[in-house]
Amino acid sequence: MSAALLQRVRRYIDRHELWQPGGRVVAAVSGGSDSVALLWILQELHQDGTVHLAGVAHLNHQLREHAVCDEAFCRALAARIDVPFLAARADVAALAREWRCSREVAARRARYAFLERARVGSAAVHIGVAHTRDDQAETVLMRLVRGAGTRGLRGALPVRGAVVRPVLECSRDELRAP
Repeated sequence: MSAALLQRVRRYIDRHELWQPGGRVVAAVSGGSDSVALLWILQELHQDGTVHLAGVAHLNHQLREHAVCDEAFCRALAARIDVPFLAARADVAALAREWRCSREVAARRARYAFLERARVGSAAVHIGVAHTRDDQAETVLMRLVRGAGTRGLRGALPVRGAVVRPVLECSRDELRAP
């Protein structure tokens, strides 16, 4: 990760007051490149005292054959940086049937319920998620297609309740760059 990218994220955090200096944050890590980049950014910020990285939270949705590999990868990342690993599994397909909703909706509901439990269990104040500028554009476009009003078109907020989005101003390509 480049020093310039880290500095941009720092400025974004300060501008949007995502947390108080040294605030406790649990990182939501799926194992994908965006969330892994977020974890490395939070680890850098942890090392300089900007934030206290309280743990790595991973929900295995049990939807893909390789989901157990993602879980093991996230566990290894947490061990590598010596922070607690908080994990759970959810049968999202069964939840979707039970709740009569799509798998995507069931996955999101299960994930955020788990992340809230992980936040409380790790005594964190915030949950850091890796939503990017690309996610923001997709969200706005999807809401536009669905006919959302002006409030719905604003996209994701930097802070919503306990959820913080430190890399919302970054593109996926920026996070994936060496």
